[in-house]
Amino acid sequence: MQKFTRIAALLLVVVAVILAIAAFGLGRRAAQSNLVAQAPANAAPASAGQTVQAATTSIVVAANALPAGQPIAAASLQLAPAAQALPEGYTSVDGVAGDVPLVDIPAGSAITANLLAHGVAMALKPGERALAVPVDEQSSAGSRILPGDYVDVFLNLKSASPEGYVSGSKPLPSQARLLVSRLRVLAFGSHDLPKPVPSAHATATDDKAADKAAAATNENQVARTAVLAVPLADVDRLLLGTQDGKLVLALRHPGDPGQPDDTLFPQPRDALSPVAMLTPEQRQALQSPENRAFAGIDGLGLAGQAHASPPATARTARNNSPRVEIIRGAQTNSL
Repeated sequence: MQKFTRIAALLLVVVAVILAIAAFGLGRRAAQSNLVAQAPANAAPASAGQTVQAATTSIVVAANALPAGQPIAAASLQLAPAAQALPEGYTSVDGVAGDVPLVDIPAGSAITANLLAHGVAMALKPGERALAVPVDEQSSAGSRILPGDYVDVFLNLKSASPEGYVSGSKPLPSQARLLVSRLRVLAFGSHDLPKPVPSAHATATDDKAADKAAAATNENQVARTAVLAVPLADVDRLLLGTQDGKLVLALRHPGDPGQPDDTLFPQPRDALSPVAMLTPEQRQALQSPENRAFAGIDGLGLAGQAHASPPATARTARNNSPRVEIIRGAQTNSL
């Protein structure tokens, strides 16, 4: 009996050793499996870190405060790192330099397209004004005019009585003549000048889709107005022509530089006469576009019936003004 007990105890010991060895082997395999599973997890943060680093870009920010209405100098801009590009931001200083802010931009602020002036105003050159004139299919080259084209503006004046200008004068005959030459078309109907893409946020696909949508919307719309870039000194002519007659736009080749020489013809009479006793410098200043536009022209001057001579009322007033006599011996001079 004791011998059997000893054999059973030995068997139990052997079984225990075998189970211990098996348990050790299983534990080792589980540990190795855990190491293999943890390896991709540990590599994931490094990969994510590389992705963040690759996504880091530069955006244009204000190096100092930018006042509204003043062109931005390149020295007032700088590049700053950003996690990603802004939807309406810029990644190049050259793409912003020269633009005009709509509002005051604090230093360090990101420059976005909605903060800068765009549209027709930015297409004007110094000394030009944007003026809308009425058009129809006949007066706009069969509606073949597009923004960016150059046109000549002709005036068609129908026969009318000049009463109200000069009493007792004969009716004015019908006439047609060139009013202003080589004006640039800024907008025609609902079509505007094309807009350059300010930054990489807009793709060519998006631009084409937007152009197609705009073309589909405006396909059946008839142009009623044309916005022209007009020299300031010629704005008065167009305004009077719109009121007293009909304007016709004649399309011309953009490379044709020919323009009339208005110094070969009598100049229309000004609506406002300059004050007396002007200095030579002040008389020279009367020829500036701003002063010429302020002086304006009257309706008869536009029709070629009255030229640079002063109005009759001015001559009468001058004739009735007090006279000064200077007596030198036997000679008497009147001023």
